Amino acid sequence: MITFTKDDLFYSDYEWSTYISSDPKISGKIDETRFNKNQGMDLWDFSKIESCIKIERCIREKLPPKITKQEEVATWVQLNWKTIELKKK
Repeated sequence: MITFTKDDLFYSDYEWSTYISSDPKISGKIDETRFNKNQGMDLWDFSKIESCIKIERCIREKLPPKITKQEEVATWVQLNWKTIELKKK
C-alpha cells in the first residue's frame, strides 16, 4: 500500500481544516454535508498515487456545479471514473 501525502497532490491551494476528534458533528464518513472542492479530504484509500491524483483532478476540473454534497461527489466519481479523461498538464 502506498502512502499518499499532501505533497503528492496535483493542486496546492487547498484549505486544510482542523477538527477536534470528539466533535459530534464530525463522523469521518461521507454524508449530506455540503462539499467544498477546495478543501482537502482524507476519504478514499487508493493503492496508486496516479489514482489519487485522478480523483483530485476529476473533482477540481470535471465535477458538475450542481453536485454539492459529499455523498453526491462520491457517487459521481464512482459512476464516471472510467469515462473521464484528463488533459496532461
